[in-house]
Amino acid sequence: MLDADMEVITVLEVQGGRATVQLPDTSVEEWSVASLPGEVLPGDRVGVTVDGGDLAVVLLPRLAGLRA
Repeated sequence: MLDADMEVITVLEVQGGRATVQLPDTSVEEWSVASLPGEVLPGDRVGVTVDGGDLAVVLLPRLAGLRA
């Protein structure tokens, strides 16, 4: 289900309306929780695709179905 143009980010922390995420290049940024899937938790991996300026995000499966 991974799109060739999809990049994977890792959610490091969720606090209030902000999330700390690690980008594929290992840099760390603060993102609005509103731009992530609603059920995102620390340790989750999120697939991100940008198409014509539109951001699409999808929560990737958790290992063994468990929270990381």
